[in-house]
Formats: sequence, structure tokens, C-alpha cells
Amino acid sequence: MKKAILDFKERYRSNPGGYWLLATIFLFPILPEYVSPFILFIGFIVFKRQWTREGKKAKVGTIGKIMMVFMGFALISTIWSDTKFSTFATAMMWWGMFLIEVMIYNLARTRKKIDRILATMVASGALNGLVAVLQICSYTLYRYDYIEKSQVFTTPFYKPLDKLVYTWLPFDIDTTLWWDSRASGFFSNPNLLATYLLMVYPISIYLFLNTKGKKHKIIYFMANVLISGGISATLTRAGCVIAIAGWVFMFIILIKQHWKELLEIFIPTVCVIVPSLLTRYGIIFKARGGGEEAKKSSAAHFQIWGSLIDYITEHINAFLVGLGFGCESTGMVLLNEYNLDKPHGHNFVIETWMEVGVIGVIILFVALIFSFGKLLEINANNGKKFTLVFCVFTSMLLYLLFGLTDYIFNSPKQIILLFILLGLTQAMSACYDKTLIHDAQSLKEAAEIEIQNATHQKPIRKIRKRSK
Repeated sequence: MKKAILDFKERYRSNPGGYWLLATIFLFPILPEYVSPFILFIGFIVFKRQWTREGKKAKVGTIGKIMMVFMGFALISTIWSDTKFSTFATAMMWWGMFLIEVMIYNLARTRKKIDRILATMVASGALNGLVAVLQICSYTLYRYDYIEKSQVFTTPFYKPLDKLVYTWLPFDIDTTLWWDSRASGFFSNPNLLATYLLMVYPISIYLFLNTKGKKHKIIYFMANVLISGGISATLTRAGCVIAIAGWVFMFIILIKQHWKELLEIFIPTVCVIVPSLLTRYGIIFKARGGGEEAKKSSAAHFQIWGSLIDYITEHINAFLVGLGFGCESTGMVLLNEYNLDKPHGHNFVIETWMEVGVIGVIILFVALIFSFGKLLEINANNGKKFTLVFCVFTSMLLYLLFGLTDYIFNSPKQIILLFILLGLTQAMSACYDKTLIHDAQSLKEAAEIEIQNATHQKPIRKIRKRSK
């Protein structure tokens, strides 16, 4: 035991930033919203001191620079915002969460380190899934009089502490509505938890497909079951549908290599997620109004989207530069102009447009397109590399798809997910050979190579390696 501790201390001294990075990625989705950011800030300070000691300069990469332009514009929007404090605070929160992208890009420069980050994300996701399953199961037992209310697993996990902290703060904070009947895990809201679990779901499949040894296969299989169970426990309709659609998408692309393993994963996914959808629509167990509530929720979403699109098209300032970063201004418009008491646009594109206008939306989408392009550039010429690139691509895709039905930048725990994915994309791009995309022809070549890699055909032309 003593030798193991000494060995760990030696490894930590050689790379303290790397260990703090893993700790941050694991703990951020588990700790409360008002604690997690401080773990990131401490980790970044450790990383920066290590880089200074080693005579290195922290790099942000192309995607990082584009995101800095976006966040800079968001910060400038404080000037014309009617909710200046909220705008400034939200913009600064994005700058804070951006630090994780910088850490990943600089510290995860080997394939082994990338796999460690992915495994850490899945471990944290599985733990969240386990808590969510305990929350929904205990609530169901209580509802049908099998246990006492005091025996129900608290939903959300930090509810008593949240109440204490939010009461103590010197300013009012619009706390998220708590649902006892829908699991939230360590998050404050079922939809926030669903956002995270959807992101790690494809990554858990990648680890299951590529791990060696029966023991590790079982571990990652169980992790995937817990993540699927957590998605189901949130009773989030869009999350459940997108998770199943994500599996179908991966099965179509990876069928030739991994059809047996993907079918093994599909059985628990269907068994735990489909009942959640049936419950949400009141077909089996009824949760908070069952099908009627689900229908009302869908109708409310369309009403919100229609109202905000109407406002954007009728106000040139909102159309071009938005009302100011942060969703507080959107909530005020919905309440004062359309008599809708809703906190945000329930769609990340429309909400971003309301906040920073078409200019901000374009900058953000340039960053996202560059990110997908970086993944497409990678020469995924073997099975493991291809599944890695494809599963990270799918993770980003599911994250953004969920954002079309709910706002995915609503809290530090959601915002950091974007920067983790962007950091991973840049780190992977730095680790692997690639076909540089600089025009339409090179884009076509990269796409052809990826299709050939997926179908195990020989590449028709040599990969051009990135110059160091």
C-alpha cells in the first residue's frame, strides 16, 4: 500500500495537470453547480503552473480561437443588453468553462490519454445513471405504497443543500423546477442530466466495442446499462428518442465491424428506454399527468418557438445582434410580449439568436462546422480509430440534436460539455494523421476516405499528413 501511494505521488509530480484534468472531468457532473467550477479553476491553475515550469505555452487551437471570438462578442453584448448583470455573468461563465477545452487540447496529446478521458467521462456518467435509477425506482415504490417517503432517494441529489445555498445568496436566483417523479441524478433538472448522459452514451459504446478482456467488457457493458437507465429515469421524451436514434445511426455505420456487440448493447437500451417513453405518454405508469402533460409540453414548445421567431423577425436589432447574452432577456420577452412564463427558448439555435443575433449564431456554427471538419480530416484507417472518431462525432451530434428541443447551454454543467467535446476533437486531430480540408475538393477526398474506411475498401489516394 505504501509503495502504491509513493508510486502515485511520483506519477502525480510528473504530470499534475493531467491528474487534475481527469479529476475535473469526473467530478464536474457529480458536484453541485456552485462547487464544480472551482474544481476546474484550481485544475487550470495547476496546469498553467506546470506549463510555465516546463517552459511551454498553452495553445487554444483553431476551434478555440473561433470560440474566443464568439465569447468575446457575447461579452460585448453587455453594452446593449437590458439585463447587464446576467449578460456579463453568463459570458464570463462561458470564458470559465472554456478552460477545460484548453486543458484537454494541451494535456491529451496521446491516444492513451484520450482514452483515459473517455473512460473518466463514462465512469461519471455511469455513477449519475446509477443515482438516477435509484431515484426513479424508490419514487415508484413510494408512489405505490411499498416504502415510506423518507426512504425515497432525494431528487435532485443536492436538493437540501441547494435550498440552503440559494436562500443564503444575497441576490435572487431563478432555481430550476424540481420534479420528484423524474430523476435528476447529481444534476438539478432531468433535462440537464439527459444532456450529459446522451453525450456519454456513444462513448460508452466505443469503450465497450474496443476494450480488451472479458472483465473490462462486462464493466463497460454495465456502464452502458446504467447510462441508458439514467436516460430512461429522466422521463425526457426527446432524450429517449434521440438515444435510440443514436444507436440506430451507429448500428448502420458500424454493422460490418460490430453488429453482434451493438445488438448486445441494444437489448438493455430498449428494455429500459422504451418503458420510459410509454410512461411519459401515460400508456403504462402515469407520471405527472401522463400523456396529457406530454402533449401540453409539446404544444408549449411550439408556442415558444413561434413567439421568438416572430419577435426576431419583427425587431432588426434582435435579428442582427440579439438582446444580450444570457437567457434572462428571452424570458422577459416571452413573459411581457407573449404572456408565456418560460425561462428560455427551449432550442439552442433560437435562444442563441435571441441573445447574440444572427452574427453570434454564424460564429458559433462556424466553430461547430470546424469541429466536425476536424473529425472528418482524421484518417481513421483501422477499426478502433474509426469507432473512436465516429462515436465522438455521434456524441456531438446527439448533444446538438437534444439542443433542438431544449436549451443545452443553461448551466455550467451543460456548457462545459460543449468545450469537452471541442477539446477532444482538437486533441484527436493533433494525435492522428489527417487529410487537410482546405477547399471543396479536399472535403470530397476526406469524405471518400471515411466512407472507404467504414466499408473496409482500400483508399483511392494517399493521405496527406499534416506538417509538424
